[in-house]
Amino acid sequence: MTRIITRVIDCWIFRRTPDGLRFLIMKRASERIYAGIYHCVHGKILPGEMAWETALREMSEETGLSPVRFWVADFTSSFYEAAEDRMNLVPVFAAEVEKELVKIGQEHESYDWLSLEDAVEQVSWENHKRALRAIARMMQKGFEAKKWLEIQLNES
Repeated sequence: MTRIITRVIDCWIFRRTPDGLRFLIMKRASERIYAGIYHCVHGKILPGEMAWETALREMSEETGLSPVRFWVADFTSSFYEAAEDRMNLVPVFAAEVEKELVKIGQEHESYDWLSLEDAVEQVSWENHKRALRAIARMMQKGFEAKKWLEIQLNES
């Protein structure tokens, strides 16, 4: 029987600019799985880690960035792995940053800050397109439910 599992997260990083939101899109390194694919911060949940903690850890490891605000996205991704006969439910997070400079990790070879329209065009998977649109909608004025989705960050 097909298993349903949560083992990875997606975290979409964005900045606010005078021209609107800009999303961080990264290109996977050529020697990695999914080589050449453009996507977000993505990573495995470690034992004892909460999904949102994974998102913050992976964000730091893959980009060197820290969020000024952080939300559970109003969207959950999913995908099927035939080799393992498992369905993956993927928690999705949105991280607002102020810094533009990214310290690219070994998993990626390049990055860009793109408008919603350009980011949706650049990513490959439909779930990524949906996540970007959901996060952009959340960040619009008037989306009052956003306050219940925000994860308060401890300032250290």
